[in-house]
Amino acid sequence: MEAAKYIALGHQSIVELLAKDAKADPTTVWSDAKLSHGVHVSRGVVEGNAWNCIKATSIVSCSADLLASKLTDPAEMSTFDEMTDNCRVVEVFGTTSVRYVQAKPVFPTTARDFLVVTAEERHGNTIVIGTKSTTHPAVPENPAFVRANTHVSGYIIRPRSAHECEVTLIVHMDLGGHMPAAVINLLSSSSPVKLLNHFQHLYGHTA
Repeated sequence: MEAAKYIALGHQSIVELLAKDAKADPTTVWSDAKLSHGVHVSRGVVEGNAWNCIKATSIVSCSADLLASKLTDPAEMSTFDEMTDNCRVVEVFGTTSVRYVQAKPVFPTTARDFLVVTAEERHGNTIVIGTKSTTHPAVPENPAFVRANTHVSGYIIRPRSAHECEVTLIVHMDLGGHMPAAVINLLSSSSPVKLLNHFQHLYGHTA
């Protein structure tokens, strides 16, 4: 029964990501935030939630399958995301897994940790990787960390050719603690540009 719960939650993250990407989620109102270094960033104001949703899209010069394999690899997370300290897989259910992620501390704030379900689905040629916060008896809250809440986050990867794909990052999370949402909302359009540019540097190539 636990497996079914986690698989259903992983699927729900995929459904929510696709709805936000298609602007079919009535709770989220999107506006353009910036275009920088080839990355288009939009900001979504979510009804009843102080934390904005961020969407960023760019092109990476590698196959969709290669990029998906990197973005779902827990050992790769600390390579492509400089804010991640480590990622540990707690349980696996096919293409769905429960993962515990510790982020690096940013002085003077307390470090954040995340306990999430991550799922991968194929919709035609499109690869969707969705993540959502969960609970698990093997990973209680750690007093050395603030447990952040990932409402939904993930990637939508669309092939453009055998050697090029478009990746869309969507992130909606509550970092918790005493970190004010308004301040983070103001700063949140810069991080996805850096992250997607990092994908291009790490995994892109000339076909």
